[in-house]
Amino acid sequence: MTVTFDVSMNAKELFKFSMNNTYRKVTGILWILFSIGAAFITVYTWGDVDISRSILMIVLASLFTVVNPLLTWMRVKLQVKTNKSFAKPLSYTVDENGITVSQDELSDSIKWDEIWKAVKYGKQIVVYITTVRAFIFPVNCVGEQYDALVTLLDKGLANRNHIKGKK
Repeated sequence: MTVTFDVSMNAKELFKFSMNNTYRKVTGILWILFSIGAAFITVYTWGDVDISRSILMIVLASLFTVVNPLLTWMRVKLQVKTNKSFAKPLSYTVDENGITVSQDELSDSIKWDEIWKAVKYGKQIVVYITTVRAFIFPVNCVGEQYDALVTLLDKGLANRNHIKGKK
């Protein structure tokens, strides 16, 4: 069985991946808890402390929930704009041997034992090679081959495939 599809990476898809990769880790959860705590302290102490401290707490509360996502969005847009590999679609072929990615005359293959894990975040399938390198497969690019792809991921990754069921 072989599954072949093309992915045109855009800023929206890369942003979704970056946000999931950041905020699903322990540090991301701690950042959100910090922001909630800072917001709670701001509301609780409003009027009891001088305005400069309240403004500082508002800035701290928004640091990881507003500022960081905005900076991430700007970084991702710049990356998509300047990285030449995002200018053209990437062609993926998934089979019993692993995953092959190609673009124009360039091609590279990754065997199943070199892949760390596969997960599904919303409308994206993310196949991690390492904690910071991954293939991003938007579900709409996989299309009708979704079930076949999940079957291949199950066979190739066994217990490292965390994608179950249908779309």
